Amino acid sequence: MRLKRIKKLWPAREKTTRQNSGKTPSELVLSEQEAIETFTKTKPKPYQLTTIKELLTELGGRDVALWLPTGTGKTYVYLPVAIAAANKGYRVCILVATNLIMGQMKQKYFPNFGTNIEPYYAKGIEHYKCLLTVDSADYGTCTLEQRTLCQADNPDCMVLHTNRQLEEHGFVITNFHKFLSVPTKRGFDLIVVDDSHGFENALDDKFQSRIAYYQIDGLYRRHQSLNDAISNFAGTFLDLFDNILGAVSPDQLTRRIPDDDVKKMAGIEGYDEVLIQMKDLDKLDRSASYGLLYFIRSCQKATLNTFYVQKDYYNRDDPQEAALIARKSDAFQHNVITSLFGESRVLFVSATPGDIVTHANYCTHRRYGKDTISVIPRTPPAALKNWFKGLRIFETQDFPEDVEDPIERSAEIVAEMLTRIPGKILLLFKNYRDQRRAEGILKRLVTREITFIDDSYETETVQTLVDKADVIMATASSRLWEGIDISDLKLDIVFSLPFIRPPVYLDSSKSFPFVKRKMLIRLQQGIGRLVRKEGDRGVCVIFDKRLEKYKSSSNFSEAYRERIKLTNIAKVSREVERAIGVV
Repeated sequence: MRLKRIKKLWPAREKTTRQNSGKTPSELVLSEQEAIETFTKTKPKPYQLTTIKELLTELGGRDVALWLPTGTGKTYVYLPVAIAAANKGYRVCILVATNLIMGQMKQKYFPNFGTNIEPYYAKGIEHYKCLLTVDSADYGTCTLEQRTLCQADNPDCMVLHTNRQLEEHGFVITNFHKFLSVPTKRGFDLIVVDDSHGFENALDDKFQSRIAYYQIDGLYRRHQSLNDAISNFAGTFLDLFDNILGAVSPDQLTRRIPDDDVKKMAGIEGYDEVLIQMKDLDKLDRSASYGLLYFIRSCQKATLNTFYVQKDYYNRDDPQEAALIARKSDAFQHNVITSLFGESRVLFVSATPGDIVTHANYCTHRRYGKDTISVIPRTPPAALKNWFKGLRIFETQDFPEDVEDPIERSAEIVAEMLTRIPGKILLLFKNYRDQRRAEGILKRLVTREITFIDDSYETETVQTLVDKADVIMATASSRLWEGIDISDLKLDIVFSLPFIRPPVYLDSSKSFPFVKRKMLIRLQQGIGRLVRKEGDRGVCVIFDKRLEKYKSSSNFSEAYRERIKLTNIAKVSREVERAIGVV
């Protein structure tokens, strides 16, 4: 029964019919001349031209990973290839992390190229106006059933129009979430996954919904005095949450939620009333209400999900930080991902993919081996050998130690740096709790303005904030890493290695290799904020001696490894000041 439902929701891809070539996707054939001719207002740098040639050679027979440092112009390598493919009649899709990057593609990059077919930019449904509610469309009301009704009654609906373009247009640029949300019968011949390390995170977000106790508790408290539909709905949910959490033994971090409890959550009365009331809520309550309704909807479709309760990894005794998780079944995920990628040729583009085979398998669910995916450039271009010459990384070998409050100790050292070192500074934390703890300490010790960024901010808002900020605080999971440029950043301080919580669905033997790889990729994304263009100079401090154990991993770039200097907490402030040029 489950497989039937999956196939109904995500139909198998039909082979693409192309007007010009009539070849199968495995026969993607493009000439160097076809790609180079797309440049109209700029010229590729010599190493970009060499990489384009290498890409075209490899792309004809296998999927490819384009691996170049941040700021070296990866877009000017893959974009002429994508445009040439679209010009020739292949159906092409470029996937980017955010709408902000889509805007950059349209305004910054495409004007430098000539194309016979203008790309269609497809955003998520929340960016279009619903003709029924006269408000922004959202996933709570714009369901598959509702879109079916609108197909006949509202042919001018932009959500429906966008979905048709994803099905029909020859050249599409869209974000990760939109791509993962729309099943189509007609596949693509070439899919370019820009910043493909971020696509892994998008997959996790798409197929797993997480709702924290504090989010619903806050929603309930804000509406308790109103005694409205939201307070009743959230209160009933919290009662069930308490019972589920109480059944977890003290030594456990995660536990499967029994089917009977899932049924009770699915049957909470008042769903429609909350849905109606949502349109009048402020942003905070609307977000919390939507998350709650989405989770309940997952409970109502229990056959497609597995449910877990999870205590906080760093503070398991705090119920406020506990969470409930609904995760789509492995079969569902596999069917969706393989259907979306179909028979397309795939180009992964990243500065920090980690182990290529693991990365590519995770993204597409294809079975790659070392000989079935190419990595280019095979030899680092000579022009980029000194790309990181202005980067210094200091690793403190005696931190953390067995101190009562390691965050307080590191914050005191950072406060000294903030007092003596001018310029824009980024502070990176592994989790929200450490970030809040350090914020309180720093605000007592320094007078500089601190900009606090968490996961609640949209990417466009984050970009605006960092453009104006002096000192920036963010967790490793925040939107700051999704294509955000921090101009004039000189100092980047990592308070501890950005390990994520072990996934609930992995057994203990597999969880650490998974989180270690994720940590190293996130760490490199953080370090990479410092060098965005040739000649950039910057200093990164890592308050964590554990890096010494992990930096030899294939998931950590040799270019960064070569820039590391070992130091200790007594010397690090002066070392940083000398590297930046303060003393």
